[in-house]
Order: sequence, then structure tokens, then C-alpha cells
Amino acid sequence: MSSYASFFLDKQKIALLYKYYLLGDLSWLELAKDQAQTEKQKTKIAWFLSCQEKEKYLITQIESKLKANWSFSRLLPLEKAVLVYATYEIFFTEEIFIPAFINQIIDFSKRYLEEDKYKYINKVLDLIYKSKQ
Repeated sequence: MSSYASFFLDKQKIALLYKYYLLGDLSWLELAKDQAQTEKQKTKIAWFLSCQEKEKYLITQIESKLKANWSFSRLLPLEKAVLVYATYEIFFTEEIFIPAFINQIIDFSKRYLEEDKYKYINKVLDLIYKSKQ
């Protein structure tokens, strides 16, 4: 029996990051905090704030695995959101079976990103996972 807890990709967390990278600021966050009524919504806002605190570290991890001459700033907002979300979960979520989680991210990427973008998402996350081991 595995000691890993069941962990499923959280599209709402990706959506929070996507909004941030799409708009380029946090002007919407106060309204989101005010409108968060359930404990689940408040937990997601708290997660987002934690992610923001670690953003520089997460981006450094991601950029170190991108192709030469590529930077995080060149990625599209949804690509940024997916990579930051996955990198955060890989480094800061305990009891996660990372290979299965990466497969969930790849399935999401195939569904929501352009054509073959999932391939480089997979490569970057694989390199991040290997660097963590």
C-alpha cells in the first residue's frame, strides 16, 4: 500500500495563476478575497498567496530547465500558470506521487494548450522532478 495520498490536479489553482499572468498584476485579488465565502475558496486564495511568496524561487527552477535562449517571460500566460502550479506542488506538497501528478498536468496541457506544447511542459517538469530527487 502506498503512503502517498490521492492528489488530483486543481484547475481552480491554475485559473488563479492564469488570471495573474494574463492581467499582469494583483488588482483582482482583493475582490477575490472579499468574495471567497467557503472554506475551500479561502484555502485556494491562501494557496495562491503562498505561491506568490515563492514565485521567484519557482520561476528560477523553471527557467533553469527551459531551452537555451528561452526565459519565463516568453511563455504564454497559461503555460506560465501550468508550470508554476506544477512546480509549486512538486516542491511543496507532501505525500504526492509526482510521476502520476505530472501525467495529470500533461493531460491538462494536451487539452488546453496549443498543439505540442505539452511536450516541453513534460520535459521541463521531468527535469524539475529529477533535480528534486
